[in-house]
Amino acid sequence: MPEETQAEENHSSILRAEWKKRMTEQAVWTVNKILQWTQQYFSGKGLENPRLDAEVLLCDVLGCRRIDLFMRLQQELQPEELKKYREFVLRRAAWEPLAYIIGRKAFLQWEFNVTPAVLIPRPETELLVEKLVQCCTGKSLTQLEKETFWRKKAEEAKAAAEKVKAVSSEKLRDETDPEKAAVWQQEVADREAVAVQAAERAGMAWQAESAAVQEKSGNKGPDILDMGTGSGAILLSLLKLLPESRGLAVDISPEALAVAKENAALLGVGDRAWFLQSDIWSRVPAKAQFDIVVSNPPYIPAQVIGTLARDVQKEPRLALDGGEDGLNAYRKIAAGLPQHVKPDGLAAFEVGIGQGEAVAALCREQGFAVTAVVNDYAGIDRMVFAARPGSPKAEWVKKLF
Repeated sequence: MPEETQAEENHSSILRAEWKKRMTEQAVWTVNKILQWTQQYFSGKGLENPRLDAEVLLCDVLGCRRIDLFMRLQQELQPEELKKYREFVLRRAAWEPLAYIIGRKAFLQWEFNVTPAVLIPRPETELLVEKLVQCCTGKSLTQLEKETFWRKKAEEAKAAAEKVKAVSSEKLRDETDPEKAAVWQQEVADREAVAVQAAERAGMAWQAESAAVQEKSGNKGPDILDMGTGSGAILLSLLKLLPESRGLAVDISPEALAVAKENAALLGVGDRAWFLQSDIWSRVPAKAQFDIVVSNPPYIPAQVIGTLARDVQKEPRLALDGGEDGLNAYRKIAAGLPQHVKPDGLAAFEVGIGQGEAVAALCREQGFAVTAVVNDYAGIDRMVFAARPGSPKAEWVKKLF
């Protein structure tokens, strides 16, 4: 057995013995007591957010939201709940990432399944998705969310109006009292007026008297390739936010692709997503071209990985190790851009600290002369966008300067 594996098992045995000793000291464990104890326990292990970690794990065990814990502080944990929580705590004390323990990670407004086969989605990557949505629609995520909200309201109002109209038609068929008939007719008119107002708010051209379903726009959405898809967080979020788009998820890991397929089904975009096991471009069809090639590739310099937080080091090295200077994957991806990006296409990358200009230079070497390095909310260069000169996408990239 490798020394590293033996050391981990020995550490795990110590943690289990320590937990068993402390648990027997307390006969009854309420939510409040177990949270306080776990917070102290995690603090002793050097975890950065001991209280948050304790709450997230307990919420998963109890099947509730964090805010609900404060209404259940005096609730006693059942033996099966304690057993499951104990296993979670031991895993976290051994620096296993929270997302791997509970099996999911929030990204934008969705939750993605994650396993040790995939990199855990980060909040910084959400900004990359938002920028691409702005490029394709000219709208922010907030604007799209508002439109979706009002579109749903319009559909609900339309359904209500049609239901009232159907009921009214039956009533009017047998109604002989003119006053009662007038009441039903007014109800129909009122419902239809509400539906039209909601539809207009959503930007929909809907006529209440028309039962025909409005045909979809003939505009075709972008074809997107996500290189090194991992959990699929980037591509699947884009497919969800851009309903006419299609996407190809590429990853060298079959285990990662399996996770991405699960997430595509969960988000309801599986019919617009394809999955390909490939080492960068090696198995991508030679004639395949895309409107957007996006990637969050491994970009940590190999010699730096050992200095990362212990839980980050438990993520797949394949998704972290960018070679000696962290740019190996970018070089390979950039080399295929001229062949696989459409003339009016866009290349988009997430990058590590200080890598923005180097990645932009790789894109320029391949003819994508219009580049922009964009910072995240912390002021750190985090994204690179590149397009061919003279294209509409290039004009959008210029606005990012």
